[in-house]
Amino acid sequence: MKVKSTESFVYKVKSEAAGSVTGRKKSDACLLGMLLVSEISCSGIVYKTDNEICKDLFLRIILHVIPSENRLSEEIFRHRGRLPEYRISISEKSDIDAILKRLGISCFDCDELLSCGDKLSDSSFGSFMTGIFLSCGRVTDPGREYHLEIVIPENADEKLYDGISELLERHVGLIAKRLTRGGQKILYFKDSESIEDMLTLIGATGASLEVMNTKVYKDIRNRANRATNCDTANLERQNASALRQLEAIKVIENSPDGLSQLSDELRELALLRLKYPEYALSELAEEFNPPLSRSGVNHRFKRLIEIAENIKKSKEG
Repeated sequence: MKVKSTESFVYKVKSEAAGSVTGRKKSDACLLGMLLVSEISCSGIVYKTDNEICKDLFLRIILHVIPSENRLSEEIFRHRGRLPEYRISISEKSDIDAILKRLGISCFDCDELLSCGDKLSDSSFGSFMTGIFLSCGRVTDPGREYHLEIVIPENADEKLYDGISELLERHVGLIAKRLTRGGQKILYFKDSESIEDMLTLIGATGASLEVMNTKVYKDIRNRANRATNCDTANLERQNASALRQLEAIKVIENSPDGLSQLSDELRELALLRLKYPEYALSELAEEFNPPLSRSGVNHRFKRLIEIAENIKKSKEG
């Protein structure tokens, strides 16, 4: 059954992260992050997203600044086989001036927006990154793999790629890896610890705990698999050794003098192996009176196998 988008891990992450943006300071910081990855031109601001949660959050925050939703232009672009794209445009100069005043900046230049984000307090910086991640971030279900990425918009300023990476490292010590895919620059994390920290940073603490729990489960499962594989390998080696020992005993048994040619201690061992073909060496050792050590039993079997090899050679000669 195909999983609905509302049941996906990234949907849960973005829903939880959006719910963490409360109060003026966090809302303004989140808006700053959203504007950083928006299209800014002389004709105004265009915020694009294919996620309804992000669209609703942007509208909620921007309406703290703009007096009416009627002053916004909202469009939906539908593409075959893809999620619909929402575009919210702000073109009125008075509205743009109000946003600048609210955020305490003079323009929407990439350098100024990054500088403003750099000056935020720790809690507000988290909301700033929430705005960026909600707008262009993705995260894979940890049950499949560990992968979180921020896809830099194609038309973004070249400085944005380095700027976001540097802010993450400076503020929270997260060092993002980099790649280019289909012409788009991407910052990403592949280790679970960095993903947990990133999710906590953007307010998705429940999702961060889910990653931790998944990691613990995977670790327990992997250890159990390794133990099972080890037990299986040991059992296979034990069975192979028992077969070699039984073959050697049969060779001796079928020779003219049979088992009578063996010393008492070797004959006793041969009879025990014939009686208990499935026993491990340590179990056979317990059958002796007094019990032998495992290495003692192994040494006697080497002597039995050597005798069998000599019998074979004499027949060949």
